[in-house]
Amino acid sequence: MPEEPSPNPAIPPQLEEIEQKFPSWYLGGVKLVLLTLLLVQFLAMVWGIWETIEQAFIHAQRGLLSLLKSMIVNILLLLALLEVSRTILTYFTLGRVKVTYIVDSVLAVLLSETLVTWFSNEPLSRYVELVMVLLALTFLRVIAIRYHPSSGAKEKKPFLDPTLPGGWYRRRKDDAGKRQGK
Repeated sequence: MPEEPSPNPAIPPQLEEIEQKFPSWYLGGVKLVLLTLLLVQFLAMVWGIWETIEQAFIHAQRGLLSLLKSMIVNILLLLALLEVSRTILTYFTLGRVKVTYIVDSVLAVLLSETLVTWFSNEPLSRYVELVMVLLALTFLRVIAIRYHPSSGAKEKKPFLDPTLPGGWYRRRKDDAGKRQGK
C-alpha cells in the first residue's frame, strides 16, 4: 500500500536567501553581539554558582528550611540563564529562534518567581496569576511542539557559525553521523 504524501509544512525562506539580504558586516556584528552576550551569561552563571555556595553557608546557620529555599531559587535562576544560552546557540545553528526554547526560558523564570512568591507569603491572588500564566505557557509549548511548521524540513547549513572549539565541533558531527547510521 503506497504512502500518502504529507502536506508540505510552511517552510521559512532558505537560509542562503536570508544571508544575501544582509551585508556581511551586519551578520558579523550580530555574531559579535551574541557571542558577547553568551560570554556575559557564562560569567553570570559562574558568579551565580559562587553566590549560591556563599548563600548556602549563610542560610545553613539559619536552618535547613532557609538553606533549601535559597538553593531552590538560586538554582532555578541559573537554569533560566542556561535556557537563554540554549536559545542563542540555536539561533547560531538554525538562523531563527525556536518558540519552545523561548517558552522554556520564560517557564524557568516564572517557576523561580512562583517559588519566591510562595516563600514570601504573598496573597492568594498572586499565586493564581502566576499559575494561570504558567498553564498558558505550558499549553503554548505543547502546541508549538505538536504543530511545528518545519518538522519535515531539512536544515542546509548553520546561519551563523559560532566557531566552536575544534574537538566539540568534530564530536557534534560524529554524533550526527551515528544518529544517521553512518
